[in-house]
Amino acid sequence: MENSEKKERFDYLFIGTGNSALVAAALLTNAGKRVLMLEAHDIPGGYAQSFAWGDYFFCGQVHYIWGCGPEGKIYKFLQKIGLEKDITFELYDPDKYDVMAMPDGKKVGIPYGWDRLAKQIDEAYPGQGKNVKKFTNILDKIRGEVALSPERKMKWWELVLMAPKFLNLIKYRNKTVQDVFDECELSIEAETVLSANAGDFMLPPNELSIFAYAGLFAGYNGGAYYPTKHYKYYVDRLTQFIEEHRGSRILYKSEVVGIDIEGDRVASVTTKDGRSFSAEKVICNMDPHKAAEIIGLEKFGGSYRKKLDYRYSQSGVMIYLGLKDIDLTKFGFGKNNVWHCEDFGMNKMWDRQKKGDFSKPWIFISTPTLHTKEGGTCPPGHSIMEIASYAEFDEFAEKKKSSYEDYEKRKNEIAEKMLDIVEKRYIPDLRKYIDVKVVGTPISNEHWARAPRGNAYGSDMIPSQIGLGRLGMQTPFSNFYFCNATAGYAGIHGTTGNGISLYEMLTGDKVFDQTKAPTDNELAETAYKKAKQDLDARRPSLVRG
Repeated sequence: MENSEKKERFDYLFIGTGNSALVAAALLTNAGKRVLMLEAHDIPGGYAQSFAWGDYFFCGQVHYIWGCGPEGKIYKFLQKIGLEKDITFELYDPDKYDVMAMPDGKKVGIPYGWDRLAKQIDEAYPGQGKNVKKFTNILDKIRGEVALSPERKMKWWELVLMAPKFLNLIKYRNKTVQDVFDECELSIEAETVLSANAGDFMLPPNELSIFAYAGLFAGYNGGAYYPTKHYKYYVDRLTQFIEEHRGSRILYKSEVVGIDIEGDRVASVTTKDGRSFSAEKVICNMDPHKAAEIIGLEKFGGSYRKKLDYRYSQSGVMIYLGLKDIDLTKFGFGKNNVWHCEDFGMNKMWDRQKKGDFSKPWIFISTPTLHTKEGGTCPPGHSIMEIASYAEFDEFAEKKKSSYEDYEKRKNEIAEKMLDIVEKRYIPDLRKYIDVKVVGTPISNEHWARAPRGNAYGSDMIPSQIGLGRLGMQTPFSNFYFCNATAGYAGIHGTTGNGISLYEMLTGDKVFDQTKAPTDNELAETAYKKAKQDLDARRPSLVRG
């Protein structure tokens, strides 16, 4: 007997509820379309999901984002669906949204604005300011040419005619961040400051595409943000918005295991419990290679199969801490993140950790309960700290396969080394304040986010997999589209852009016009002034008398 869901008529069916899918689905429901979303887990959000542990809610992987100001892509999306006053964001510290803690004890703040960045690095490492400016000038040139690039796919002859406008995109298309560091003659100290946030990319400088770096680093330069009501509210509000539109729904615990093809179309999808669903168009938020295996790789042409043969991004270990009886501000934490390096040279640190050597690692420290005054993620008076670093998938997979006890032992061994660093460098006796501790690994990511090999960002951001080398949203099937971190770009800003782009492609309705957006430098100055105003407003008034 047909079930009730199959009898209903949907315009769009989504496989998965990651951020790309939520954005596209929210825009489509807002346009009056009937949407069905199938989610394998019992909560939505993919890597943006917030999971409960005791009395705490921890966001899976997201810590800070950009594009949330009035001219930003995320703001424009929320404005389009009428939620820009409901889902709001807080700017991080204007002079140090990131703190790069170096092995020599120096702490270099990363501010909004390239000139301030060069000045602060030069103050820490004299003589490097001019080289930093050379580096950021290259980023500006790349970003400027990207902004001029047509959104549609260009013909070969158009590429030839327009080549003079894209000299830097041509010059740097195969360059890594390290290539550009070398070109700008940066010192190892300045390089380490500029690449201490390698965990944002899950790649070291000698592998990371300069295009990917330019996108993210310049994005944060124009304003680093945290949701006023935390990521849990962001995801929950979007799912509520989708479901409050008549005819649209989200079904949880509905893992898709079958995608049936008839001719050049997807006819239906089947869930693990045997239910079948169909729609005019199917949008796949699942990993593209995994989806292609379900469909049958032989049904994809040879050239498309080649595109599906991508390298996954790396992953890491994440420690989620619920803390009590401690004021983190007394230990120097605030509206910023900390990237701590135990050695100079990110390539060297990365190589050691790739081999399982955590004697001198880099670690990331985030304190989300200090990024907004809003509660809701932990008991009153308590706080959250999250600590992360890079670790290889294969070691954990092998240990879990041979012995779950060995797997647990190894992940806790690495976690304890990371906690040792925080106790030694930042908070003496940190462990005595821990109320709740959860340790995640690449295996956790593979299970909870359905990320093959625990990948953090879909396909890796190496030069060959960025720009023209990245998988697109269209597939060989006329009503089937990919929309995820691999078919597009990763992170909340990237996946929001994916969702917007797909909506615009499907409907012709424009949400965000890059040609009308402010320049990167204008965004940086606006963010700096606004963050300064916010900081001044939070300072207690001085009482004279």
